[in-house]
Amino acid sequence: MRHLPSVAMSCTVVLGACAAHGADAETWSYEASPFLWAAGLDGRVSFNGPPVDVSAKFEDLVDFANVGAAMRITARRPPIGWFGEASWMETNNQVATGALKTVQTMAEGGLLYEFDPALAVYGGLRYQIVEGTLDSPVSGRARHSEEWLDGLVGARWTPLASQNWVIWARGDVGAGSSDLVWLLEAGGGYRWNVRWAAYMAYRVLDTDYGHAGFLYDVQQSGLLLGFGFRY
Repeated sequence: MRHLPSVAMSCTVVLGACAAHGADAETWSYEASPFLWAAGLDGRVSFNGPPVDVSAKFEDLVDFANVGAAMRITARRPPIGWFGEASWMETNNQVATGALKTVQTMAEGGLLYEFDPALAVYGGLRYQIVEGTLDSPVSGRARHSEEWLDGLVGARWTPLASQNWVIWARGDVGAGSSDLVWLLEAGGGYRWNVRWAAYMAYRVLDTDYGHAGFLYDVQQSGLLLGFGFRY
């Protein structure tokens, strides 16, 4: 939680600088997309102790029990573009040793290149902060916070991009501080005028990170629901 203002400020500075660099409004197009991510966890977490298995139930995803909020901004002047995203998510899970609460802050940004309207490649950085609290009736409360940075490369495929409809799939893989981090996402949307659109997608984010007794080997997956505003 305490890192969220600094992450948001950093993203704002970076995005503002990029926007100023490409200030020609006739050639650059921008889209801001706020969305919710109803996601659960599946994997292992450890705070200087034995790993704890975490697994979200499907009904938690349907009921939006674990929900994150995010903002994604993209800019394009084909064949080049840039992107930035900042998100926050809180998840609560019952585990064998008690109750586990995780708060995750994530920021990512980078550049993209379009070979054609359907295929683009991108690269950048993904920064994650995880704050965990494990309440155990046996050992009491344990807390730990960790942050790390990874580089990433990926590709985006857009088989349909008409005046009103869009369908896309993207995936990336990265490493650095993590042993491995990868993301897969597929979705679609409907645009009812030149400015406004509604989107729905499914995202999977898998992170394998460990350092000095802290383990975060977790896969997050769930629905994305949001809007897009072009300017």
